[in-house]
Amino acid sequence: MKWNALTDTLRESGALSADWEPAFRAVPRCLFVPDRVHHGGEWLDRTERPVEWGELVASDIPLVTRLDEDGRTPSSSSSMPTVVARMLWHLRVADGMRVLDIGTGAGWTAALLARRLGAENVTTVELDPELSGAARCRLAANGLPVRAVVGDGMLGHPAGAPYDRVHVTAAVQRVPGALIEQTVPGGVIVVPYGTAFCNGGLLKLTVADDGRSASGPFVEDVAFMWVRDQRPGSGEFEIEDVRHGPSALDPAAVAECTDAAFAIGLRLPGLFRREVWAGYDRFGTGRFEVWDGVSYAHCRLADRDGEHAVSQSGPRNLWDEVTAAHAWWRRQGEPGLDRFGLTVTVAGEHRVWLDEPDRVVG
Repeated sequence: MKWNALTDTLRESGALSADWEPAFRAVPRCLFVPDRVHHGGEWLDRTERPVEWGELVASDIPLVTRLDEDGRTPSSSSSMPTVVARMLWHLRVADGMRVLDIGTGAGWTAALLARRLGAENVTTVELDPELSGAARCRLAANGLPVRAVVGDGMLGHPAGAPYDRVHVTAAVQRVPGALIEQTVPGGVIVVPYGTAFCNGGLLKLTVADDGRSASGPFVEDVAFMWVRDQRPGSGEFEIEDVRHGPSALDPAAVAECTDAAFAIGLRLPGLFRREVWAGYDRFGTGRFEVWDGVSYAHCRLADRDGEHAVSQSGPRNLWDEVTAAHAWWRRQGEPGLDRFGLTVTVAGEHRVWLDEPDRVVG
């Protein structure tokens, strides 16, 4: 009953379209969430706390199901139902279409696709053999025996190509040409996309008639776990020959505005960021850091116009570049991420654009 209530809420909010509602009701998330989920800094076991587990699974929240070896970094999850519903809506499937689902995880999205299109039309790829095996068992147990294979989703699955739709559930900084090659002309690829500066947006690409490129807009503000070999770096760098000065840009204008941060990341590819807070006074003691692996800069989140508010080192004045990119964004009318788009070629060329493909950013 709790899942039905959530499904009602998703439908009433507009997140769940009428064509996907039957699948959501027939395939509740509880059938595909492992017995142990990580939430609130701890593991919660279904056998020990069944009521709490059930409430979490029937809630509109993402649930971490696996951590990396460091015991801190999430490596797999059951996505937020609202996001799942919106991504499937953007996929624009129709009866008989064949779908490649990249990032099987617990198997819920593959199950929804199979319920809608038929298990014979769904191929799902997962890098982790253990996760893939568990998901395959869940899918079979629920009468949805999709083709579940172990492999690197960034290579697609050529043996089952071509596909009408490709659905990716991990964020990328580069869209692999293999996914374009394995999608039919006019087919759609829905993939979370981000930069080291801002993760990110949901990208909806349509493959060109010649099959050699794909282009489309960012359609949602989403943040996903990164594809493993495209995760941003650790932020290790050396600081020397530091240059100090004031800042014309309030770092809070970037830290607290996703649209601004997203635009800056597109303008300055390869630039990392983080906010560092000391104590509890986030505006009195924090700083906004940026680096590219060689150069480094930070700006204090208080007294930004002070004589030593900005510290920069390395060959690039990164804070000056961030300030210039933010000024560019302001001049364009402070566009939301849905005004940006991306064109990708099979050869690996990426062109970011604003409003239309001919208006290239950068």
